[in-house]
Amino acid sequence: MFIMAFVVSNDDVKNFLKSPSMNDQEGIGFAYATDPATLASLIPAPLKLVAPVVCGYVVHMGKPTFGGPYLEQSLFALVSYKDKMMGAYPLTLLLHGPGAESGVIAGREGAGIPKKLADAIELRRTDDGAYATVDRHGKTLMKVSWDAGELNDPSIMKQFAGQLALGKEAEMNSFFYKYDIDQHDDGTNHFENVQLVATQLRSLCDQVEPGHLDIEMHSTPDDPLGELKVLKPLGAAWFHMDTSVMFNTLKLDTVDADVTMPKLLTGRYDRGFFNQKDTTYII
Repeated sequence: MFIMAFVVSNDDVKNFLKSPSMNDQEGIGFAYATDPATLASLIPAPLKLVAPVVCGYVVHMGKPTFGGPYLEQSLFALVSYKDKMMGAYPLTLLLHGPGAESGVIAGREGAGIPKKLADAIELRRTDDGAYATVDRHGKTLMKVSWDAGELNDPSIMKQFAGQLALGKEAEMNSFFYKYDIDQHDDGTNHFENVQLVATQLRSLCDQVEPGHLDIEMHSTPDDPLGELKVLKPLGAAWFHMDTSVMFNTLKLDTVDADVTMPKLLTGRYDRGFFNQKDTTYII
């Protein structure tokens, strides 16, 4: 029975984003070498870049626990915290489909993940090949294709052996920056309470098919993906993740908002939020 009412129960409030899980993920995972200085400049302290490699995926999120299914694109770097905790630092995630709005809200407001809505994401597999495109603001930002077989650089699998081990539950850290937006008396906004957190995920992968990667990256002022230049494709895989559950969050550090926020805005908001002359006209 569906209850249609503006006021929900206390149980509903307690269950809001309770143990979010991104189940039944399927699509293309990939990695490529990029300019180390450029990538390092995008990583906010105290995190440190581990390798000049951009990793990412384009997947269909089939059964999220916080809304309908959607398509998601991600780019992330491999980083360390105080040289003892390793994990992923996402630079951008774009979502499209029925559950995309819920996915953006759950990720950005709930966990501090840099998420925005795409205009369109297409993911298609045919026999031993697959391709994906990601469009936003009238431009194709990414084209990626996978062909089953030999990796571009077989050594790349060493970095992902734990996460992509078939039938074995794997744990991974993802680093995010959470913050509050508050208003001054005159109505202007400012950022405060900026904190570095590590979200721990427990995932189970039940399909991995390595293969060759071809990839193109392009930019708009709101989404400068082309800044992460493709110097050398390292490889790709078609994979299926049966479950991926956020089971623990660690609060690591409080950081300076003035130093950190310039590196966070683009992944979460378009330029119109901070430049009134930056406007998109649609007819």
